[in-house]
Amino acid sequence: MKNALGVSLGICAAVYTYLALGVISVIGATAIWGGFIAWGSYFTVGKDALTKNISANVFGAVLAGVAVLLYGQIIAFVGPEISWAIAVGITVWALTIIPSLGNAPANVFGYAATFGFMLLSDTARTEAVISLAVSNPIVTMSIAMIVGSIFGFISEKFAGKLS
Repeated sequence: MKNALGVSLGICAAVYTYLALGVISVIGATAIWGGFIAWGSYFTVGKDALTKNISANVFGAVLAGVAVLLYGQIIAFVGPEISWAIAVGITVWALTIIPSLGNAPANVFGYAATFGFMLLSDTARTEAVISLAVSNPIVTMSIAMIVGSIFGFISEKFAGKLS
């Protein structure tokens, strides 16, 4: 079939959106875009790279949370703007320090999606990122990114069946 991947992506995206906005309410409208970012990230990592993509995206999400914790520790010394710059600089550098999670784009996608989610949802606070609840932005975005990665894998396999 011509454009098998496009057909597969369209069908899988419809199913994912239905589930994310309804059945899997943990993800919901607030983080559905994180799943789509992870989905695209899956295709940057390479074929059959589900576990590598998930681990890289989640690692990025965790380091976004670490940036919030660093910010909380240094703000009293240098002020908010420079504290964010230092915290982000350190944690983005840290995205590259574990060789097995060495897919820089996938790490950055997880980081950026989570950091953006925290800023948009006003959860870029220490108490939010250390919470063990599903409302923790790291947990919320990690779930969204795991599901998005799985849909990337499914859409790749489905396209193979269609072609």
